[in-house]
Formats: sequence, C-alpha cells, structure tokens
Amino acid sequence: MSNPNLFISYSWSNHDHEQLVLQIATELTESGVNVILDKWDLKEGHDAYAFMEKMVTDPDINKVAIISDRIYAEKADGRSGGVGTETQIISREVYEQQEQDKFVVVVTERDENGKVHLPTYYKSRIYIDLSEPDGYADNFEKLLRWIYNK
Repeated sequence: MSNPNLFISYSWSNHDHEQLVLQIATELTESGVNVILDKWDLKEGHDAYAFMEKMVTDPDINKVAIISDRIYAEKADGRSGGVGTETQIISREVYEQQEQDKFVVVVTERDENGKVHLPTYYKSRIYIDLSEPDGYADNFEKLLRWIYNK
C-alpha cells in the first residue's frame, strides 16, 4: 500500500500555534504520511482557493486533518478568510455523509473551562485531542491509526 496523502487545514493563529502545526506535520511525515501543508506546498503564483478546493475534493487526498484552536473555530463559524473557504467545502462533505472518514478535527486548545474549540459543523463528531501534553503520544497514535485506517 502506498503512503496516505493528508492535507492539514489550520488557522495562522499565532507563532506558537503555527509551530505546533509544523511539529505535527513533521511527526506525521516521519511516520510515512505524505503531508500537504500550505507552508510547504502552496507556492508563489498559485491560486490559494484552487489549492484548498483541490485538497478537499481531490480523490488522491485520502485524509484531511483540521487542526482546531479557538481562532480556527471562530473563523470556521464566521466563514472568514481561508479557513472560511475551506469550511464551506468541508462542512458540506461532513454533513452529507454520516460515516465520513476523510475529515477529522484535531483539537490543540481548550478554553478556560476545559472545553475544546470545535467548528459548529463538527460538534457531534468524534475528534482527536492533542491539547494536553500528557495524552499527546497516545492521541497522536490515534491520529496515525485514523490516517492509516487501522
């Protein structure tokens, strides 16, 4: 079996969050996943919206990991920026299929009450939690198992 292709959707929230996204992407790459990330694959002169749409609709992209923090959830719900554009494409796919397995939300942040930040369209679905250092290794393994359908 060839290595799975995974697109990472995330918000450019702040430097720390971007570093975390890059860390997750690097760890996934080291685990044999072909990660497609705008910072790595979207080049000058490319159409950002066409890039996003292709990542979500291209049958060669096996999985899409949605890295959700507070800002991502806000942008998704407010349909703003690139996240808003991806949300319009992704939410339709998620709503239309009860047992979809192409998209998963990966939570990286909780609010002051310990509640995870999820886009509204994903609230009833199971997510992967990488917000707590204690559970990071186990939940990263869950993410890998999901990517590889194991």
